[in-house]
Amino acid sequence: MAWIYNPSMSSPALPWNGTLLLDAHVAVLQGHAGGSDTHAHYAHQLLLSDGAPWQVEVDGVRQQGQRLWLPSFQPHAILSAPEAGCTVFLEPAHADPSQIQQHLHALPGNALALHDWLPKLSRPQPLDRRVQAALSCIAEHLPGPVPAADIAEAAHLSTSQLHRRFQSDLAVTLRGWVLWQRLRNALMHHLRGHNLTDSAHAAGFADLAHLSRSLRRMFGIGAGQLQGLQLHAT
Repeated sequence: MAWIYNPSMSSPALPWNGTLLLDAHVAVLQGHAGGSDTHAHYAHQLLLSDGAPWQVEVDGVRQQGQRLWLPSFQPHAILSAPEAGCTVFLEPAHADPSQIQQHLHALPGNALALHDWLPKLSRPQPLDRRVQAALSCIAEHLPGPVPAADIAEAAHLSTSQLHRRFQSDLAVTLRGWVLWQRLRNALMHHLRGHNLTDSAHAAGFADLAHLSRSLRRMFGIGAGQLQGLQLHAT
């Protein structure tokens, strides 16, 4: 059975339930992804099902299917989610859109069978060494402040060059990348058994309200909807 989102509700309340595989550049949720308000996020999102179809709204147009691809920063809302669906989030810097499109309709609708397919969806070329240096420096700064000047120095770039490299190589702003990492870290911390307030602080958010606003903007859900997830990290 699928849950149908009522657009008249300002905040879908049903939780996400299932197991979340969280790797360095990919996340796979096997279970019920609930519903969401309209939102957009950095990752490409694949909605897979071997049973009931997904129903989504993309730029005001309703779509449904068992194999859907939502590109990075594509505004969308989940209207109906299958109880045993598979949701995949792929960071654009490590994904190959042409391979996603080529293999989309052949992808299995469960996480276990999907595991062997994920390398086929990956970008074959490594990132520029300066971008890699910038990402390593960001990881060292988190969960604290991430000054752009420090990151640029570590990457041997000017600040303006750094911002351009993030846009061209990662398809996101420096600030957007940092926020994405904070959200990932907060989710990991929470699913390891910590409460949401502690997880917000551990990831560098000012408070729980700051984390909640970021979740709402990026994923269209409230923090409380994450309570039904179990973590399987690699």
